[in-house]
Amino acid sequence: MSSDATTIAIKALSDTTESLQRQVNELKTQLEASKRGPPQRVALLTAGGLAPCLSSAIGALVQKYTEFYPQTSIICYLGGYKGLLLGDSITLNKEVRKNAQIMHQFGGSAIGNSRVKLTNVKDCIKRGLVKEGEDPQAVAAAQLVKDGIDILHTIGGDDTNTAAADLAAFLARNNYNLTVIGMPKTIDNDVFPIKQSLGAWTAAEEGAKFFKNVVAEYSANPRMFIVHEVMGRDCGYLCAATAKAYRDLLDKTKFAPAYGVTKANYDVHAVYLPEIPVDIEAEAWRLKRIMDQVGNVNIFISEGAGVKDIVREMEALGQEVPRDAFGHVKLDKVNPGKWFAQQFSEMIGAQKTMVQKSGYYSRAAPPNAEDRRLIQACASLAVDCAVRREGGVTGHDEDHGELLRACEFPRIKGHKAFDTTVSWFLQMQKDIGLYGTEVTSVKPEPPMKRPKISLKTAPKKIGILTAGGLAPCLSSAIGALVERYGELHPNNEIVCYRGGYKGLLLGDSFTLDQNAYDQAHILHSLGGSPIGNSRVKLTNVKDCVKRGLVKEGEDPQAVAANQLVKDGIDVLHTIGGDDTNTAAADLAAYLQKNNYKLSVVGMPKTIDNDVYPIKQSLGAWTAAEEGGKFFLNVVAEHSANPRMLIVHEVMGRDCGYLTAATAKAYRDILDTKTWLPGVGLNREAYEVHAVFIPEVKVDINGEAIRLKKIMDRLGCVNIFISEGAGVKDIVKEMESRGEEVPRDAFGHVKLDAVNPGEWFGKQFAAMLDAEKTLIQKSGYYSRASPSNKADLRLIQSSAALAVDCAMRGESGVIGHDEDQGDVLRAIEFPRIKGGKPFNTTQPWFGKMLMEIGQTGHMPTHLKAPVGDASTIQIVHGQDIVKTSTLSNEGTE
Repeated sequence: MSSDATTIAIKALSDTTESLQRQVNELKTQLEASKRGPPQRVALLTAGGLAPCLSSAIGALVQKYTEFYPQTSIICYLGGYKGLLLGDSITLNKEVRKNAQIMHQFGGSAIGNSRVKLTNVKDCIKRGLVKEGEDPQAVAAAQLVKDGIDILHTIGGDDTNTAAADLAAFLARNNYNLTVIGMPKTIDNDVFPIKQSLGAWTAAEEGAKFFKNVVAEYSANPRMFIVHEVMGRDCGYLCAATAKAYRDLLDKTKFAPAYGVTKANYDVHAVYLPEIPVDIEAEAWRLKRIMDQVGNVNIFISEGAGVKDIVREMEALGQEVPRDAFGHVKLDKVNPGKWFAQQFSEMIGAQKTMVQKSGYYSRAAPPNAEDRRLIQACASLAVDCAVRREGGVTGHDEDHGELLRACEFPRIKGHKAFDTTVSWFLQMQKDIGLYGTEVTSVKPEPPMKRPKISLKTAPKKIGILTAGGLAPCLSSAIGALVERYGELHPNNEIVCYRGGYKGLLLGDSFTLDQNAYDQAHILHSLGGSPIGNSRVKLTNVKDCVKRGLVKEGEDPQAVAANQLVKDGIDVLHTIGGDDTNTAAADLAAYLQKNNYKLSVVGMPKTIDNDVYPIKQSLGAWTAAEEGGKFFLNVVAEHSANPRMLIVHEVMGRDCGYLTAATAKAYRDILDTKTWLPGVGLNREAYEVHAVFIPEVKVDINGEAIRLKKIMDRLGCVNIFISEGAGVKDIVKEMESRGEEVPRDAFGHVKLDAVNPGEWFGKQFAAMLDAEKTLIQKSGYYSRASPSNKADLRLIQSSAALAVDCAMRGESGVIGHDEDQGDVLRAIEFPRIKGGKPFNTTQPWFGKMLMEIGQTGHMPTHLKAPVGDASTIQIVHGQDIVKTSTLSNEGTE
């Protein structure tokens, strides 16, 4: 045998001997531990960013201990390592342990989170967690000793778990035995050597659902560029998995190519990850071809993609790069999504760019079924390890055949890169890489002629257009009209104008063939507008000329009218708000003067529900329901930070209906929840604490006093505001500084530019002593979704009447007429007006304000009396609506 071979053999024998010795030592340790029996006192803490597993993991551990070791005492440190440093903890009582399964229904952390690094002494002192001269690790260790903890269960990422292991080592040197057992939480799935971290599956699934609601925004603007920014600092797993989950949803979705709605419009056209360098110019060339062929582009990016380039740019400009306590670049400050949008937008010829971030929506959700199974398995093993006094992080060990085991702490590391060689990712990249090649040019289905049926009634030529902002009714309203005509008047010819009045001005339209009639039912399951929308005001000549819709010297109204005559349109169905429908009525009047008979039958679309005298406009119910669902996913963020202020900005320029209805829809969801106050899951923390709408003046100082009491008591405050609330004050501030107020073609203030939610956040944050403020906007998520059941019923009945009116030549806007006993009828155009304020006298609104304690800023007729009366009645007309018992705070 050669000397090299001998050396190798000796080393192999030595390694085997060492491995056997380790196993013997482990067995001895486990034997000694088993003699000690179950642990007497265990502690739980969660730390780091949120993930859709924390509350469920706590619940699973508590269930396991309660089932097998009910005598073991369980304490929870509130707010992660912050609670440990401050000695802030709770001992779980029998009621909590008996009902621990409730925690599986909740996102966030039932016991609270915080980002604290024990080795960052300076930051711990600054935040008041330790005193000057104290060592945070020593303080934390002393607290564990004081509390008599045998086992510490940590649920977090690599930093959380290795920090706990360091604590155990510190205590071991001081003759105190503490066993630390971690559970791996991270939506990035970036912990070595764990195959799948808790919550990552759910985060991907929720991100996919989020984008499915948002993507139909492409139909609101031609050449739309949507950037979906997904969390993931150094690892692209979540972005890739979200794209895959979204494309899996698309595989189950039916499209309507006869209307121009194809999978290509909805699909992911690019995925950019930190692991793969992006050639901006080459990708721009490919994406430009997609934009030209498909008409829109959707890209998914990890928030960490491109960060090195952004940092390089900032440093070159001499700007300070914002970093957190861990030294990480603050991604919300450098805004990678916006950077990518700016890089590509001009090069691909985008007319509008939208950046949407699903991070907070995804990470604060409850776990899905897959994660629940993984959580249960890891929790069961964690408790078994606790009994054996075996430390480590429970997970499927990639270095040990993916066995579920306690992975040793020295092997736990963060920043595991996403494996871009996995088959599903390679296949996805191959699929989406085909976009932009000649073979994927989107071609319409071959037209299929409609059979003519012998009928007594003369056929008419019908025009349909949708205009204005999106609402969750446009697609369904078109489908309902087409279905109704197909059933009752199959010989009529239907022409759809692409992009609303823009298509009418440019003569851009298509005639429905048999394929379109066959696919009409599919439109009920889609959001957006299948025939496209645009914001065009025919009376704004300057804007129409600027956008190339008419030539210099032309009258847009005359151009539109001439196109209708040229197309031979007898009936024009307009689906939009007051501007859309009254503009169509003006067209009809214009043509009447020129001896051309045109019937205009409108359907009222607006999520604000602000059209006179229509009781309920199409899409408003759905928008409120979707906004409620959105906030339910976001609200658990309050558990990630102490003294958290969450501002939910809801669409609504002049009318507060949608904000009020969204708050009500959200609170209706809360009514279905089962709560567990003993572990921090109480309704008060999830409640709406204030609703600010344009119709009710906001006393900032007065509300701040009330909300400060809530913040002091609960550690969080949740506010719902209409985007139009406070706009007058914002405009006044801007004008006083000499700034130009941005306005659209209709003269409206551009609300996304003045940012009312951020303004309210700044106003209240300091006065409430909020440690963190989060602004979340549900607008695009809500308005581009498909219709719910309530709206579908309203759409069907409205479409049926619209067709009846069209056939008898009766013009008007279909709706329940508030001035005529709420009867569904064609309301005369001269009576149609926008800007209808929300009726704050409605009983449900007054009831809601009473219940949330916002009595000081209620409409006068609903205010609570001040004095010693604790029981009041809300009176609307002569009817007693509700009797409420108020706290003293509620009557101030």
